[in-house]
Amino acid sequence: MPKGKGTLTRRDALVTGAAAVAVGLAGCQEGSQSSQFDESDPLVAHERFGKGGTALTYQTSTFYTPIEEESDQPAAAPALKTQHEAWAENHPDYRIDVNYPAFGQWKNNLLTSAAGGDAPAGSTLDSKWVADFYEYLQPLNDYVEDIDDFFPFVRETAMRDGDLLAAWKYTGCRCLYYRQDVLDTYNDGDPPVTWEELLTVGQDIVENEDMDAYMFQSSTALANLPYFWSSGGTLVDDEGAPVLDQSENRQALVDALGFIRDLVDTGVTPQRVASIEEVEALPREGRAGNLAMFIGNNDQIERNLKNPIQEADEIPDDRWQRWQVAKIPRPADGEHTTGVGGWTEGAFVEGDDGEAAAMKEFIAKFVEPEAMGRYCEAAALLPTRESVFNDSDLYDPDTPYQDRFREFLQDGVARPARPIYSTIASEYVVAIESVVTGQSDPESAAETMITNVNDEYEAS
Repeated sequence: MPKGKGTLTRRDALVTGAAAVAVGLAGCQEGSQSSQFDESDPLVAHERFGKGGTALTYQTSTFYTPIEEESDQPAAAPALKTQHEAWAENHPDYRIDVNYPAFGQWKNNLLTSAAGGDAPAGSTLDSKWVADFYEYLQPLNDYVEDIDDFFPFVRETAMRDGDLLAAWKYTGCRCLYYRQDVLDTYNDGDPPVTWEELLTVGQDIVENEDMDAYMFQSSTALANLPYFWSSGGTLVDDEGAPVLDQSENRQALVDALGFIRDLVDTGVTPQRVASIEEVEALPREGRAGNLAMFIGNNDQIERNLKNPIQEADEIPDDRWQRWQVAKIPRPADGEHTTGVGGWTEGAFVEGDDGEAAAMKEFIAKFVEPEAMGRYCEAAALLPTRESVFNDSDLYDPDTPYQDRFREFLQDGVARPARPIYSTIASEYVVAIESVVTGQSDPESAAETMITNVNDEYEAS
């Protein structure tokens, strides 16, 4: 998932675009017939995909430019260039004129232009934005094959009334990283499955080893929401209203915060977890041998454990091999869950011929199995189609544990694509900090969070 990938959620910290363009101007360019390009011009450039006379406007991030020297993710740029060249060759009468909006204003400006009937033909969308655009996004069913091949969380979030409204092009997941050699000693080699088992094993490790037993990034809601979800909690209803004040959801929240408090009270997790903010902090401690287990993103094997995080890192290069991955521990009577993120693509132009068909076919290419596999392999991301995991010709990264990540994605829960989620996330982080530092007990922290979330929703 991009920064905060996890989904940061990695994608929540996308670098601002290179050319912030007012969204309200985007729709005015559709249908332009002039073309000043000739054989000497590249087929795909940073601000233009194709050379046809009919222009279609499109917004995205510099993470997704196909030009390496302009990209915030240069390793993946060649895969995107191949994809866009294929589209341009098949649509010689069209071109995509690309805008790179400033990230901070992108969503709100896009909503404003969509509501005014002046949206661009297409745009990249954070998966948590999708629900806000349901009434404006155009169905992709006739352009995207085998919709049932997508993981359940994709269909639950990106589909409404049988229509696929967004092409979810990649994802990430959270999981338990654990030292196999340490668990061999303290749990017969098995990772803890339940909260109770984690507390028991963790205390044994703390008492007998010079290391912390278990850590998590306390400043990120998505890394900690699996505790709530696996307790049976739901954040919002179908209309996007918060439902934390319902008895079962309030109890799930108290249980999740209570588990976090138990981790600190037993010493399994040190109180300094409240200051963990950088996504690289925990794999750095793990690589240095100071940590037995932590919650991390799937890409941290490749980015942070296999490779030195700092130039001065003198830890042997094969040290990462002692790390394994497992599902996030759950309450004894709960289900395993994991948080998923990632970015999607959507079309706003109506119809199924001419410009509409050209844009929808451009969007659909992001989720074609070959394009998806090529991009995810290059970017160390996870496909959202199950079948892509099956074909090593499409997807065969040097990152281990792909079969495990695929298994975890079956338990994936997407962030609610509703405006109130940002408040829920920030209040959850505050509640966690207050419990970890002993400022509040789990019940009081939960009540404060529920009150603040409801007040914000009623005021909006």
